[in-house]
Amino acid sequence: MRFTTRLLMTCAAIGAAGGLLLIPVNNAAAALAKVVPLAYAAGVGLYLLPFVIALALLRRPGVGVLTALIAGLVNVPFTPYGFSAVVTCLMIGIALEVPFLVSLYRYWKPWVFYVGAGAFAALYSTVSMRSLGVIDFAPAVQVVFVVLLVVSAVAATWLGRFIAARLEHTGVVRGLARPEPVRAPAEASADAIV
Repeated sequence: MRFTTRLLMTCAAIGAAGGLLLIPVNNAAAALAKVVPLAYAAGVGLYLLPFVIALALLRRPGVGVLTALIAGLVNVPFTPYGFSAVVTCLMIGIALEVPFLVSLYRYWKPWVFYVGAGAFAALYSTVSMRSLGVIDFAPAVQVVFVVLLVVSAVAATWLGRFIAARLEHTGVVRGLARPEPVRAPAEASADAIV
């Protein structure tokens, strides 16, 4: 896939805006993650939001990862995580692109976004439970932690797709976004519900 200047600039704009969003999110996470891990779990979806917007808006290979790289770089000087913010953003961008990569970027159905977000959240919950000490909490709290993390990721995916649809409706990516395949009316109405 060829990255045109316009595509690069669009990814840069989404990445920069996403990076600005993630600055307060990262600072709040640094302060609250170990103290109030359930609040942290409820906010994890915010990390996915810019990358879901890029993928849903542009429907091109690599845009999630490129946007993640830019968002991470914006965070380096402004959060206590330093360059690990880049690693975190890239990890999320890659995880969200994997379901599309499996189909060689041919299918952009809504459920694929949710599979990527849910899989990322489920995998990330196992890592974060250990690092935040949630593994030592009561089993009920552990379950609530995982549920909050997954629900947060799925809600952010819905919001990201919604924002992308509104942006696309303005015509801002006309000629840049890969066109969605033509669907039968019944299939289109079923996708609108998701």
